[in-house]
Amino acid sequence: MERVAIIFNPNAGKDKLKQSIGTIVQKLLQSYREVTIYQTEKPGDGADYVDKIAENVDLLIAAGGDGTVNEIINALCALQNRPIFAIIPGGTSNDFSREIGISQNPLKATDQLLEQKVESVDVGKTNQQYFLNFWGIGLITEVSSAVDSDSKATLGRMAYYLRTAQTVSDVDPFHLQVESEDYQFNGESVMLIVGNGTFTGGIQPFFPNGDVQDGLLDVLLIKETSLQTFWSMIQSKMTPEISNENGMIYFQTKRLSVSANPTQEIDCDGESHYSTPTTISILPGHLRMLVGEYKTTKE
Repeated sequence: MERVAIIFNPNAGKDKLKQSIGTIVQKLLQSYREVTIYQTEKPGDGADYVDKIAENVDLLIAAGGDGTVNEIINALCALQNRPIFAIIPGGTSNDFSREIGISQNPLKATDQLLEQKVESVDVGKTNQQYFLNFWGIGLITEVSSAVDSDSKATLGRMAYYLRTAQTVSDVDPFHLQVESEDYQFNGESVMLIVGNGTFTGGIQPFFPNGDVQDGLLDVLLIKETSLQTFWSMIQSKMTPEISNENGMIYFQTKRLSVSANPTQEIDCDGESHYSTPTTISILPGHLRMLVGEYKTTKE
């Protein structure tokens, strides 16, 4: 690998990434012949850069928060020929960088990238978009939309779960229909979350034993009757094993279709642009990435 492109969001996080970007470039130049920064100014810039440069670089780095990563992978994963991808975290939660063992310190993360450990990771795909971490409807979407930017910046990952405490009693159930090869559900629900990665809001609340290299989606369905049990699990950061009891249904699959009445807004890696119905599938090993201590953290 010789040619590196950094798509950099200067507004991510609390200026730590912005203050470090010059040093990051100098570190990368120790191992790569060419390092070019492409700075974003508005939503959509990251995807535009991917379309213009992806075929001409060996390594593409997203330097920013989860929104930056989501935008870039949605452009990157649609390409036939994809460069190796990497993340230098600069946001609040930085979920997928945590998943693959990347340090939350931008300079330490850069040192990890210099070790050039490459792994192929799974990517979730719907008929509308790609995702690395999760796809969800119901309670998860209401919580995410209720977290304002100031609370997110100040409280970080805890903001999501403080909002859960305030939201849980106000959730309206909806009629949900889920179909997969091995499981079907048709009834009332308050939340459906489909995971690839294990981190949401900076912690592992839903699928702590998930694996982004197993070629499977993790699915958790919460019925209306299980809200109190669900909140108890959130407070205790979930249990190591999720059982199909107390109105919670857990299973794994490679593909499922989802419809809801009324139509539900979709939260995909923290971004809300689409609504149900949809079909969700897993793309095994679709993205080659530079990782940190991924293997040791999973063992």
